[in-house]
Amino acid sequence: MGSGLVKTSMTKFELRPALPNDREFLLSLSPRLSGVPGPAWHDLAAMEGFQERFMAATFADADASAQTLVACSSDGKRLGFVHMRAGKDGVTDEPCGYVSLLAVEEESEGLGIAQRMMDAAEAWARARGYRFLSLDVFADNRRAVEFYERRGFRSETLRMVKPL
Repeated sequence: MGSGLVKTSMTKFELRPALPNDREFLLSLSPRLSGVPGPAWHDLAAMEGFQERFMAATFADADASAQTLVACSSDGKRLGFVHMRAGKDGVTDEPCGYVSLLAVEEESEGLGIAQRMMDAAEAWARARGYRFLSLDVFADNRRAVEFYERRGFRSETLRMVKPL
């Protein structure tokens, strides 16, 4: 799961553990996450509030097994990040890995960064003996849903909402 440069058609990048001085970068990607297609009944302000609360809670958690990896270009530019933590299976309560956040800079999309970060998340989960790796994604975010489906993720539950 370590570093190692990866050559893509446009850039080289490596994954490294997040450092305290990465916090501003991590938080700067919040608009990328809140701006994804979400439920039509929630406006952008609601999505931004949700994302800010979720990120604050995620990074405030002192779980020693959690890990945040940052993708950096060979010149040190930060390109994206993934945050993994322990979770529980929704049916059995069995401990499993959970990808709570994954974001890539817009100009870095399509370079294989998200693929590599998910490879690292899977390796992180396997190293801890988990049988499952889970995550949440908005159903309307088709690009993300299709990305995860291509990686072998399948829906386990579906939360349905009816605006009244």
